[in-house]
Amino acid sequence: MSETLTNQIGEQLKAARQSKNLSLDDIQNITKIQRRYLVAIEENNLSVLPGDFYVRAFIRQYALAVGLHPDEVLGEKPPVSISRSSDLSRAHQDDDGIMRAGIDHTMTAKSRLSNFMPTIWIGLLIVIALAVIWFVLTHVGTSTSQNSDSGNVSVSSSAVPKSSSNATSSKKSSSSSSASSSSKKKLDLSSPETNTSLQTTIFNLSNESTKKHTVVIKAQSTGTTVKVSDGNSNILLNETVSAGNDKTVEIPSGTTSFNVQFTNVSNATLTVDGETVPVDGATTAFWNVLFNLNK
Repeated sequence: MSETLTNQIGEQLKAARQSKNLSLDDIQNITKIQRRYLVAIEENNLSVLPGDFYVRAFIRQYALAVGLHPDEVLGEKPPVSISRSSDLSRAHQDDDGIMRAGIDHTMTAKSRLSNFMPTIWIGLLIVIALAVIWFVLTHVGTSTSQNSDSGNVSVSSSAVPKSSSNATSSKKSSSSSSASSSSKKKLDLSSPETNTSLQTTIFNLSNESTKKHTVVIKAQSTGTTVKVSDGNSNILLNETVSAGNDKTVEIPSGTTSFNVQFTNVSNATLTVDGETVPVDGATTAFWNVLFNLNK
C-alpha cells in the first residue's frame, strides 16, 4: 500500500468520523480496535500496526463503523460472489448446466481438440510402429541367443541363505516405514485463537516455516469465493470455486505465515496437509483463517 494512498485513506476515515460526530473512543467501542491503532491509521504511522494484513483488516472495520464501503476506501474490487455483473449479453450455458456471463471464447475446448485430432492419431501410429519394431528385434535376438546357448546352461546358487535374506529385507522395510511415518508429523490444530472483531481464526504453529504445505479448499452448495495470500501480501489464489469443485494451493517452504479468506463460509471446507481445519463464521459475509508458521 503506497504512502500517498494511505494518507488519503487516513484523511477520508477521519473526515467521515468527524462528520458523524464520533470520537476515537466511539470507534474503539464499535470496532474493538485499540485506540492507538486508530490514531496510527489516521496519522499514517503504520509502524505501530502488527502487519499489512492487520492494516487492511483494521481499515475495513473502521470504514464500516463510519458508514463507508471498505472496498471503495481501499480501492479494491469486491469479490465476484458479492458484486456480480448485470451484463448478460454474452451469457452462455456450459456443459455442467450453469449459466455464466461475460465469457467470450472464440474457440471452445472441443473445437480445439478436434483440430489436434489428426496430429494425435499420426503420433499414436508412430508410437505403435516403433513398439512393434522394438518387440520384433528384442524377441528375435533373445530367441537366437537362447538357441545358441542351449547346450551350455549353468545354474548358480546364492551364497546368502534365503531366511537370512528375508530377515534383512524385513528389517529394511520396517526401518523405512518407521522413518516415513515420523517425517509426516500431523499439524497441531487443537488450540486456535478466534478474533470476532477481525473475523479471523488464528493458528500459531511451531517450526513449520521450513516445510512446504498443501492447502485444499472444497466448495459445496452455491460455491464460495476464496483468497489465499502469504505474509508478504503475495496473492496465491483469488477466485470463485463452484459447488462440487476444489482448489489446491502449494505454500512454499520459507513462508512465515499465510491467510485463507472465504465468502459464503458455510459452503467451504478447508484442509491443510490433509488435516481438516475448523472454519468459524458460518453466519458472516467473510471469514479469515490465519496460519503463523514460525511462532
